[in-house]
Amino acid sequence: MHVDVKPAKKRIGAVPLLVGAALLILAGGVGATPWGAGYFPNVPLVTQNGETVHFFDDVIKNKIVAINFIYTTCADTCPLETAHLTKVQKILGDRVGKDVFFYSISIDPEHDTPEVLKDYAQLFKANWTFLTGEEQDIILLRKKLGLYLEDIQDGSLNHNVSMIIGNQATGRWMKRSPFENPYVLAEQLGSWLTGWKDPPRGGDYADAPALRTISDGERLFRTRCEVCHSIDGSNPDGIGPDLLGVTRLRDYNWLVSWLRAPDEMIASGDPIALALYEQYNGLAMPNMRLSQVDVADLMEFMDAETDRQQLLATDAAPPILKTGIQRDVVAVANARIRRSNPGENTTAGYLTLVNLSDESEQLIGIRSAAFGKIEVHEMAVVRDLPRMREVELLELPAGGRLELAPGGKHLMLFRPVAPLVARQQVSLTLVFASGAEQTVLATVLEPDQLLLGGGK
Repeated sequence: MHVDVKPAKKRIGAVPLLVGAALLILAGGVGATPWGAGYFPNVPLVTQNGETVHFFDDVIKNKIVAINFIYTTCADTCPLETAHLTKVQKILGDRVGKDVFFYSISIDPEHDTPEVLKDYAQLFKANWTFLTGEEQDIILLRKKLGLYLEDIQDGSLNHNVSMIIGNQATGRWMKRSPFENPYVLAEQLGSWLTGWKDPPRGGDYADAPALRTISDGERLFRTRCEVCHSIDGSNPDGIGPDLLGVTRLRDYNWLVSWLRAPDEMIASGDPIALALYEQYNGLAMPNMRLSQVDVADLMEFMDAETDRQQLLATDAAPPILKTGIQRDVVAVANARIRRSNPGENTTAGYLTLVNLSDESEQLIGIRSAAFGKIEVHEMAVVRDLPRMREVELLELPAGGRLELAPGGKHLMLFRPVAPLVARQQVSLTLVFASGAEQTVLATVLEPDQLLLGGGK
């Protein structure tokens, strides 16, 4: 399988907190603000749903808005921006789209069609409007919003990472970092810019919790990782996997490489990286430009947090805490099944198995509710004739890799319960000689797509 990952573009101002972000109180009253139709261009834009809107009339007029500029092939900062804003969206709840509006505008309109933007929004569970349009119109908007820096425009997708929040009716605008604490950003959007129409809940400073000192690793996790990952076993459906016990589930050196340059690992065809990429629907982990010290601090925190969560486990705790961390027996990548034609009683399946442990394993069987029987087959010469024969078990030596691929060992899947549909996910259960079992998902592909999934 080949995954195209564009090289990361240099970003300006990508700082977790811009403490000194500019506050622009541009005018006092509704009638006095100069920041209206005479200032903002009313250029046409297209939403991820293919609807044409105009910037002033439809996007910002008399609205409280948060506007940032992204591009969907960005491998580092843009995914983090989007993930951070989903946290703000969650805090504001149903106010988003009613009295507070989010807009993400692509600076790469040639690639970022409405369809591409729609897929991107769905990957991040971002329930706001994504926009594209003519390149010159978007540059004009960036200039009017103060987010276009002439000295970094070198023909690439370099751009200012700051975002703008504002209330067009009052003329009050602020340049903010999309990496601002999501609760602070939600407060600014939901209270400051509304003139505190929704009064804050009462409270007493005496009831405020005591502040504690956090480690560098926890600071990194809270500012870089938490927008996509939990670390308590409670959020299996997050943007990214829960990281409880990750330092014990993955090989140390692999995890270091993954945290430092996930885009490079995907591009190189690393089987575990590709499996994660497929599992999370093609949503690549961004390259956060972590140093070796950053990675060591982050891993130390995740290891310590796993210990802390285990000690806190109670009857009400998530199952992973009550039963202990369940490690996959092997890493599985590129699991795929050939779509069968109507009337066919068998089809083939392929996958790559990587044994990351220090002990050998034996795969002795595979079963699935989607098929009557599954066997591992290989081509053998019997009496000078090539014949297909069943393989009773597969040896997986410690640190070894085994690829089941067209032309070699492969799965034979008999008697499908229902017709297979392209892109359908089929659950397969791997059975090992130790008695352990592991469930993986295989994707149904057209015959001409199978070789593309080979992890080459």
